[in-house]
Amino acid sequence: MPELIKQSTSEALAGLVDWARNAGHGPQQLAADEWLMREGEMNSSLYILLKGKVQLSKKDPEGELQPLDLLGPGSLIGILSFWRGKPSFSDSRACGDVEYLKVDRDLFDRTLTEDAGFARLTLQLLIANLSGRYRRVVGLNLKVVGLTRELEHERNALQAAVTDLKQTRNQMVHREKLATMGQLLAGIAHEINNPSTSLMQSVSRLGRDLPELLQDRPEELQLLEAGRGAPFVSTSDSRDKMEVLEKRYPGLSRARARRLIRFPESLLEELHRDLKKERWEKVDAKIRLFEMGSSLHSIQIANDRIARLVKSLKSYSRQDESESGGIDLEQCIQDTLMVLNHVLKHYDLSLEIPEMSRIPGKAGEVNQILTNLLTNACEATEQGKKITIRAGMDENGVWVEVEDEGPGVPEELLEKIFEPNVTTKSGGGQYGLGLGLAISHDLAMQHHGKLYAFNRESGGAVFRLELPRGL
Repeated sequence: MPELIKQSTSEALAGLVDWARNAGHGPQQLAADEWLMREGEMNSSLYILLKGKVQLSKKDPEGELQPLDLLGPGSLIGILSFWRGKPSFSDSRACGDVEYLKVDRDLFDRTLTEDAGFARLTLQLLIANLSGRYRRVVGLNLKVVGLTRELEHERNALQAAVTDLKQTRNQMVHREKLATMGQLLAGIAHEINNPSTSLMQSVSRLGRDLPELLQDRPEELQLLEAGRGAPFVSTSDSRDKMEVLEKRYPGLSRARARRLIRFPESLLEELHRDLKKERWEKVDAKIRLFEMGSSLHSIQIANDRIARLVKSLKSYSRQDESESGGIDLEQCIQDTLMVLNHVLKHYDLSLEIPEMSRIPGKAGEVNQILTNLLTNACEATEQGKKITIRAGMDENGVWVEVEDEGPGVPEELLEKIFEPNVTTKSGGGQYGLGLGLAISHDLAMQHHGKLYAFNRESGGAVFRLELPRGL
């Protein structure tokens, strides 16, 4: 192998030009945008670039030319196709005027064995080309690694941003629904309140006027007032009383006996003569008077309940209540219980709620938290089992716990139960988006409070909300 003499690229190129001229193969020129080689064509020559630059390009799967490398003086073009006898790997196009040496296979092989100087110059250029291309490949790989890393960071950041956007959108949708629900509840409360007030006024008028009309008929007035104060009679007591009445008065129909079971013993004694002699018209008239009083009392009770429900709905729907109003946690609990009564009536509800002082915050948002906690407790607990709500105060503020007798929260979910899209509902007609607890947790944080969960040793889960004395 010829000894390698270290020369600069320009010195090596000058030596090759001298050799080519002596061999009768002088430099050749190529105008701008002319092709030196085309991708896929067979090549039997080695091109040595003397002046100018050549752009290497390759077609992508769509047939578009993509740049690969830009070669300058001293570059060997077509090494692989020349050496292996394979089609050209890429296109070679002149960028401006180019001067080059073209050495075909026969001339190269012959000169390589006969001229040691040519071999040294060619070998030097070959090593320089391979070394330069290797450095460029390494540089490109490092650049690719850097770009990949940047893309990975950008992808993670984009993914996090998309996740945040989804969570924000879901929360905004949920809050918009809650705000809409609050408006609907306020409207419903207002619509109920108007007829309820009218009904109450009418009942009050009847309760005042009827006794006045019966002032001169004390017996009938006594029946009316007795009906207004008649206590509730349980099913078992009703059954026992009906049996006594039917035995005592054989001619008494079961329908009349059922209407008489709420009569106090003193009134039954006054009816004894009419019942014994089966004067049913008189008995029915006295029953009607008694039931008029009882109906007035029932209407009064129902109207009071409607009034409490309206008050709770109004309080529950205050989504935009200012902080100056403060939070009465006991009232928030009572309002939420009233709104969810249709669900909670199927459970054994235990309340341990003492009197508590107000704290700053928005009662409407605390109602949302309590609604989510109680709804989750009901969905996790079989009907008839116990749900406990306990509350209290300490030196830091107020707290409330919702405890159920369900299966508890799986241990692997305890740490992330308040993250969006995490839900324990599956199958059996129960499905959830995993937003209720996440939004409740955010609302607790906005009040500078805490919301966390833990499992009872005896089974079931406990969710505890803590709210500070000051924001």
